[in-house]
Amino acid sequence: MTENKGLLYSFALFKQRYTRGTSWTQILLNFGIITANAKLFEDFFYIHLGLTLPMVIALAIPCYIIICYLIGHFDEKLGFWQIENNLSYRYTPYSEEMLNSIREIKQKLDREP
Repeated sequence: MTENKGLLYSFALFKQRYTRGTSWTQILLNFGIITANAKLFEDFFYIHLGLTLPMVIALAIPCYIIICYLIGHFDEKLGFWQIENNLSYRYTPYSEEMLNSIREIKQKLDREP
């Protein structure tokens, strides 16, 4: 097991927290992008659909969340996310070592009466 101190550990911890933070920030930025696009096409929505800007935003954000959820759901059902996880797991040396250890333990347990 790797040590939990030193420069590499600090950098890895920073990277992990940074990645989680960017994920949450991206969610907030997407709502801003939706709002900016709604404002950009405000005249179109009002003239052709009779929707004001607050109405468009009130419809667009829940629709965006539902569409993202459905894409994630279909990704899960198709198994693509599992393929991605398996690939990242397979190419991580520590994970491979752990998997081999689990297989050895399982073989020992299977041999015992």
